[in-house]
Amino acid sequence: MESGNAASQRRRAALVERGRAAHAAAVDLLRRLGALRRDDDAAELARPPAAEPRVLDGQLAIAGGILRECLVAPGRVARAEEVADVGRVLHEIYAVRFGIHDHLGQERLRRLDRLDQGLAALRSVTDQDELLERVCEAAAGAGGFERVMLSRVDDETWQPWRSWSGTIGDAELAFRDWIREVPAIELSRLLLESELVERREPALVARAEGDPRVYAPMARAAGLTSYVAAPIIAGERVIGLLHADNRGAEMVDLDRDILWSFALGFAQAFERAVLLDRLREQRAQVLEAMRSVELVLDELATSTVELVTRNETTAVGVSRSRAGDPAAGERSRVLEELLTGRELEVLALMATGATNERIAHRLVIATGTVKSHVKQILRKLRVENRAEAISQYLRLTIGSHDD
Repeated sequence: MESGNAASQRRRAALVERGRAAHAAAVDLLRRLGALRRDDDAAELARPPAAEPRVLDGQLAIAGGILRECLVAPGRVARAEEVADVGRVLHEIYAVRFGIHDHLGQERLRRLDRLDQGLAALRSVTDQDELLERVCEAAAGAGGFERVMLSRVDDETWQPWRSWSGTIGDAELAFRDWIREVPAIELSRLLLESELVERREPALVARAEGDPRVYAPMARAAGLTSYVAAPIIAGERVIGLLHADNRGAEMVDLDRDILWSFALGFAQAFERAVLLDRLREQRAQVLEAMRSVELVLDELATSTVELVTRNETTAVGVSRSRAGDPAAGERSRVLEELLTGRELEVLALMATGATNERIAHRLVIATGTVKSHVKQILRKLRVENRAEAISQYLRLTIGSHDD
């Protein structure tokens, strides 16, 4: 069974062939009628019919308009044969133009349906690493492109990262080598990529050669003649770019719109995967912390009860030792000797289950500073993760019946 894409290409070729024949018939008839009196009309019709249906449609519209004027030109009486010839050619022109419009509409619907199917498959993926592995191939499949490249955007630079191609040859392997070796590229106002980041809109490069916005090393490495590009937006930031082409074929507005719709859908799927991953990680940390707290509470519940006053006991987080319990003071001194005052504050808040962002808010410091303190705490306590650090903190401040 013929694929949708193959059928579309076959119909497109048939329409172009029929349109060129109609255009040639119109030009021949106009010359026979002596209707090409204006130099601009003659120059316009002298251009060869285009292979792109949209451009060909415009050329047929011009030829048809000049033919219509022949029938209503003042002071000129058309013979019956001339009217019949003009009518016949006009009918063919309008039939071809209708076919082109119908084809373009059907092609848009077909590609949009393909896009929906591709994005639906991506939405089922909840792992961000898997999404990044699949994005180029998924964009090519959903958008009908032969090659797609993914880039990362960071501050004032963009970095080509990975690509996928339907055919792998020496040229594509060389392009992948270029991607691996190229350093981060500064975004400047001369680059198309800087426009993508600033305007947050897609772009179409009809002819890469001679376009000052095109990054020439990339165009040479990829053999680009025409391509489309779109930004990947998360929140308020552009975090990446997608470039797509069809191996020398001229890209059109529909290609740009399809890639843009894919980029928007992928950004939503990727942001969702990142948030789900963060929630899973946070849940695991909370559960681990709760298990540590449960162990310490079990120890407290089974510890020996002594006949002492409340002031003689040590509350959670207090470094003062109990009367008759020198080990408690020793445990507290361990923390004070190992950690700075700020690190003790961070560790105490960690023990409550607070996130880095919450700790930063409470202590009025940057989140990055909190991360640095946490790293130092783990190193100094010789533990692997936050849960183990919390467990040690609770044992050293609350104590254990084994002491």
